[in-house]
Amino acid sequence: MLKYIKFIVQKITSSKYVRKGHCKKCGACCRNILLYIEDEPIKTEDQFEKVKEWDKHFRKFYISGKSETGALLFTCAAIADDNRCRVYFFRGLGCRQYPKVNTKFLINGGKPLKGCGYYFEADRDFKSYLKNS
Repeated sequence: MLKYIKFIVQKITSSKYVRKGHCKKCGACCRNILLYIEDEPIKTEDQFEKVKEWDKHFRKFYISGKSETGALLFTCAAIADDNRCRVYFFRGLGCRQYPKVNTKFLINGGKPLKGCGYYFEADRDFKSYLKNS
């Protein structure tokens, strides 16, 4: 029972990140997209074709390059030349939540794209976590 209580206390007092900042309307997030299949980035055109058959929402993207790790980069077809979304009112949940707070991503050094107006911070400073230990 003591282990369970300790686990709960640790979860409640553990570091949590919050998103701060604002959108600068640079369009980078709509032009440098990594799409995933089962936690792995899509690396081939064949994978992309299969995922488009499986989920019609992927059809709004087209291949626009490759990342340094060999994953395909995608661009959303709804982004206009002025960096505005042509379907803003009807945009998907992923777009509405971008950039989503993902603790695993942040712990591994992830950050928003260069030039993005958003950034992440821990909800409390390190000293306040030490006081609760």
